[in-house]
Amino acid sequence: MLAEEVRADSLATRATLLRRAGELEAARVDLDALLAFRPGDPGALTSRGLVRERLGDLEGAVADLRSARAAAPDDPELAANLARLLLRRGEPQEAVRLLDRVLAGGEGSVDARATRARARLELGDANGAVADFSAALAAAPERADLLAGRARAQLRRGDARAAVADLEAALVRAPGEGELRLALARALLRADDPQRALAIFDVELASDPTSFEALLGRGRALLALGQARPALAALDRAVAIAPERADGWHMRGLARMRLEDYGRAELDLSEALRREPNRLDALATRGIAKLRREDVRGALADLDRAIGGGATDPWFLYNRARAFERLGRADRAIADLRRALAADPGLTIARETLERLERERSTRG
Repeated sequence: MLAEEVRADSLATRATLLRRAGELEAARVDLDALLAFRPGDPGALTSRGLVRERLGDLEGAVADLRSARAAAPDDPELAANLARLLLRRGEPQEAVRLLDRVLAGGEGSVDARATRARARLELGDANGAVADFSAALAAAPERADLLAGRARAQLRRGDARAAVADLEAALVRAPGEGELRLALARALLRADDPQRALAIFDVELASDPTSFEALLGRGRALLALGQARPALAALDRAVAIAPERADGWHMRGLARMRLEDYGRAELDLSEALRREPNRLDALATRGIAKLRREDVRGALADLDRAIGGGATDPWFLYNRARAFERLGRADRAIADLRRALAADPGLTIARETLERLERERSTRG
C-alpha cells in the first residue's frame, strides 16, 4: 500500500512538471495512471481536464471537471474552470447558473466574474456583463483583457464612447496588442469618429499590408467619410485576401451601391449571402440594389425576408414602401412609411413620400 502511495505521489509530481513544460500528452498519460491509483481524486481529475483542454479535447475536459466538481462541490476555482469550459462549448446559460452560486457566496475569483461577464454577453445581457467586468476591474485594474471585455459589452448596449475609453485604457496597459488597436478603431467608427479610425487602420496596414481586418476597417472608414472609390480599392484587396469572409463581400457591395454600380453591388451582396445566409442587412441592401435596377418584385422579396427576419433600419422600410408603391399597393407603402418615421422621425424623404401618397389617396377618395 505504501509503495502504491509513493508511486501515485511520483506520478502527480511528474505530471505537474510535464504540464508546465508543455509535454501535454505525456502529462495526460501520467494522470491516467494516477487516476487508476486514485479514482475520483478531484485534483487529478482537474489537472487531466485542463490538460485535455490544451490538447483540444473539450468534451473530455468538461467530463473530467464535472467529475471533479461532484467530488469537490465547494471548490470555487474548480467551478470557475468548469464554467469557462462550458462557455467554450456553447453553454453560456449553464455557465452563468454555475457561477451565480459561486459568486453569491463571495468566493469567486476575478476570472470567475470575468467568465460570467462573457457568458452574460453571449446571452444578450450587456448590462449584467458591464457590471461583472466592472467588479472584476475593481479587483484587477491592471488587466487589459477585462477592459477589452467591458468595451465589447459597452458596444453591445450602444455606448460606443464608453467602449472607446475602455479600449484606450487597455492600450495603455498593453500597448503592443494589435488586436486592441483594431478594436479601438472599430469602436471609433461606432462612435462616429471615422477619421481617427482611419489613422489607426492605416498604421496597421503599414506594418501588415495583408491584414484583412485593417483593410476592411479602412474601407468602412472611407465610406463613412464619403470616399467611396478609395474605399472600393481597399475592399477589393480585402476580398482578394479572404474571399471566404462574408463581411468583405458585404462591405464591397455597399461601396458599389455608393458608386451607383447596382449590378455589381447585387453580385457582391449575393456572394456575402452565399457565405452567411442570415446576414439580414446584406439581404435588405441587395433588395435596394434590385429596386434600383427595376427588379421590383425581386426587391420586394428580399426586403420582405430581411424585415421579417428582424432587420430594423428605417431605410429598409422606406425602400420596401417604394417597392409597394411601384406595384400599386399604396396602403402597404403608407404603413411602411409610418413605421419608418416612428423609428426615425428625421427621415425626411420618408415623410415627404408619405405626405404625397396620403394626398394622392385623399384625392382619389
